[in-house]
Amino acid sequence: MEINSLTRLKIELESFKLLVTANLVGAALTLAFSISYGITNLIPLISGEPIEPSQLPYILIIISGFATAISWITRSAELMEKHDEITKGLEDIIKRYKNRPSSEDGLNSSYDDEVIGIIVKSLAFYRENTDKINNLKWGGRLTGVFLLATGIPQFISFIDGSYPVNGFYLLAQGFAVVSSLVVSLAAWYVPVIIKRFTETWDARLSLADDANEKLRRILEGAE
Repeated sequence: MEINSLTRLKIELESFKLLVTANLVGAALTLAFSISYGITNLIPLISGEPIEPSQLPYILIIISGFATAISWITRSAELMEKHDEITKGLEDIIKRYKNRPSSEDGLNSSYDDEVIGIIVKSLAFYRENTDKINNLKWGGRLTGVFLLATGIPQFISFIDGSYPVNGFYLLAQGFAVVSSLVVSLAAWYVPVIIKRFTETWDARLSLADDANEKLRRILEGAE
C-alpha cells in the first residue's frame, strides 16, 4: 500500500473528526445561548413575578435546547474519543514510514498489516456507531433550529433599536448573535456531509460483508 493511500485515508478520518467537532461547537453554542437567554427570561419566574404567555414558547425552547446540547456534547465526545484512537494509530504509521531508511522502497508487509488493522478498526468503529453517526444529522438540524429561534428575535431587536444594551456590549452581543445565525445556517449543511459519509461507509461495509461471506463459503467448501 502506497503512502498516497494512507494520506487519503487520513484525510477521510480527519474530515469525520471535523464533522464531530462542528457538532460539538454547535452544541456548545446552543448550551451557551440556553444559559444566557434562559437567565434573562427565567428571572421573573425565580422572583415570583408573573410570566407573560408570549414568554412560554421561548422558555420551552430554552429548556429543550439545554437538554439537547448536553446530550449532544456527551455523544460527540464519545465518538471523538474512539475515533481519535484510530487516527493516532494511522498517524503513527505514516510518521514511521516517512522516517524509514532510504534503502526501503514503499511499504513492507509489516506496514501493510498495520494499515489493514486500521481499516478493520475503522469498519468496526462505523459498524458499532452507525446509529450515533446517523443521529448527528438530527443534532445538526436541532442546533440550527434552536440558534435560529433564539437569534432571529435578538437580531430583529438590533435592527429596530429595541435591544436593552448599548455601547461596547451592544457590539459584542451583536457579534454573538450574527455568529449564532451563521453557525445555525452551517448546521443545516452538516447533515448533508454526514449523509455522504454514511453512504460511503455503508458501501464499504457491504463489500466487507460480501467478502466475509465468500470466504466463509470457500472455507466450508461451498465454492
